[in-house]
Amino acid sequence: MSISVKARLRIVVVALMVAVVSALSALNIHSLVQATFDDALQRAQMNAQQVKSFVIQRVREQTAEWTPRPGNLEEVKKVWIEIVSQDRELGLLLQDTVASSRTIVEISVAGEGGGILASSNPTRVGENSYKLPDLDAWAKKSAWRKLQNVLFQRQDFELAIPLGGPDQKPVLAIKVVVSSVLLRAMVWPQVRNIGLILLGSLLASALLAVVVSNLALRPLDSISRAIDRISRGEFGKPVALAEGGAKEFSAVQSKLNLLGQQFRGAREDATQLRSNIERLLEKLEEVVLLFDRDDRLVMAGRAAERLLGRGRWEMVGRSLAELFPPSTALGGAVESALQLRQPLRDHPLTLERDGLPAARVLVSVETLEGFPKKERMGTLVTLRDAETRREIQSHLDLSARLAAISRLTEGVAHEIKNPLNAIAVHLEVLRSKLADSSEVDPQIQTIAREIIRLDRVVKTFLDFTRPLDLKMRELDLVALAREVAGLVGPSAERQHVQIELEAEPAEVFLHGDRDLLQQVILNVVVNGVEAMRDGGRLRIQVRQQGGECVLAVSDEGAGIPPEIRDKIFNLYFSTKGKGSGIGLAMTFRVVQLHNGTIDFTSAPGAGTTFRLRFPSIDTRGLPGSPQG
Repeated sequence: MSISVKARLRIVVVALMVAVVSALSALNIHSLVQATFDDALQRAQMNAQQVKSFVIQRVREQTAEWTPRPGNLEEVKKVWIEIVSQDRELGLLLQDTVASSRTIVEISVAGEGGGILASSNPTRVGENSYKLPDLDAWAKKSAWRKLQNVLFQRQDFELAIPLGGPDQKPVLAIKVVVSSVLLRAMVWPQVRNIGLILLGSLLASALLAVVVSNLALRPLDSISRAIDRISRGEFGKPVALAEGGAKEFSAVQSKLNLLGQQFRGAREDATQLRSNIERLLEKLEEVVLLFDRDDRLVMAGRAAERLLGRGRWEMVGRSLAELFPPSTALGGAVESALQLRQPLRDHPLTLERDGLPAARVLVSVETLEGFPKKERMGTLVTLRDAETRREIQSHLDLSARLAAISRLTEGVAHEIKNPLNAIAVHLEVLRSKLADSSEVDPQIQTIAREIIRLDRVVKTFLDFTRPLDLKMRELDLVALAREVAGLVGPSAERQHVQIELEAEPAEVFLHGDRDLLQQVILNVVVNGVEAMRDGGRLRIQVRQQGGECVLAVSDEGAGIPPEIRDKIFNLYFSTKGKGSGIGLAMTFRVVQLHNGTIDFTSAPGAGTTFRLRFPSIDTRGLPGSPQG
């Protein structure tokens, strides 16, 4: 789905504002949170040092008056513990310190065993202190991690300062407990205010995007309507030229009206061609086989005799396993569909026939169920040639579109390039006149990029429809596939993709243009590698089948969604964010020029297999005899 220039401009403005405001908000929040938590840590350390100095001073004063004087370390410890536990002034100091702090909930002095000797909470004296996360270790975390802990966890932190004796061994410990709830109360209001500012800025950016896009792209509205009308296939009254618009825009719009008229003629030609081919497709017959609940054939169409090489009455009454043994590819596919109770739709297989050459068929298996028990009442098996209605219609659609594009681009592309060049020149003049105005410079740059993109589209049209000069010679398809595998190998290894090449026989020859066929194989292989974002195995198989040489590329990617399978060969259709949509369209064209065909099968989550078929030649240079 294409996005208009106006919508893209709005998205760019909003995205730019979101990026700038978000970055500034994140920087402010980071600075605010870091400063708040650093301040809390510094205040906790300062209070702990004040308490430590007070305890040391009180111990020295009272120890000097203590009689008899302690004679060893154990007596010193007992004296210190008794002084701290009986000092009322220490308790008052701890209570005053906690009361004056915005983040500290408790300060205590504990002994060697963890027992609390003095605390800002008198009820805690005599109890054992809790083991809490270290405040210093928590402070070393990133500001965002600390903010997350404070906002979403109820966890207190502890700053412990040891207090040693004469031999420097810790006798007491001063513990300062900082509350995450109080830290959140300090930080949250400021974070919330920054969030409100961010929200207001985003709303303002959205309004600014609407205003700027309307003013800057007003002359392009009529051109946009004309392009949308052509893309929808509406060929009614031409859109009126924009009033007051520049002559260059009017000229482009006039050319778009001409382009729409020519596109209408091409579309009518393609519709008539499609109608003629549709009547031809109605005469094609399918092989329809109906089996009962015991898997015995009860009905078969006349086309079964031609495809299977047996009389209908000879086959009626036989079991499904007799007609299609499980050891064959067709029998295995039918048996798997019945066991899994999953319908099979147009699955390509090779049908081995007694006395006849193998044939490529598309197999569909449908289980017939009874109601309301949903028990299996029978099985419907449908076989048809590989060149099915869907494939022929898809190829005709693509050929008609390519023919229409060729007809449109003839002459019109050159006429469009002239006003595009004039627009680019006048845009540069406008840029020079508005050099001092930074407000409109992003919009001017956006218009310039879109003009360059439109010019590139016109050049691509011309390159794609230009006749190719084929340099045909005898080629070994196996050697060419091996060369492509070597080219893609290094990039595939970086994506953890293993490329495997299988060839049977070792040499398969055809007439073709080496450079073009190398590019075709490279396109398919690169697409397969890029489809496996999580790595996997990419298989390249080259084989000779009858009068054809077949190259199959199988990946283990996510598969192609059913809703876009009919579009992948369309020009400019791409599922990649930066894809041009030209690779597979060019691949289709080159294969056709070599009298070949390209088809694919894909299953969601199971990968995709592309098959390229070309007329083969034997090693003596003689055309191979086509079979069945």
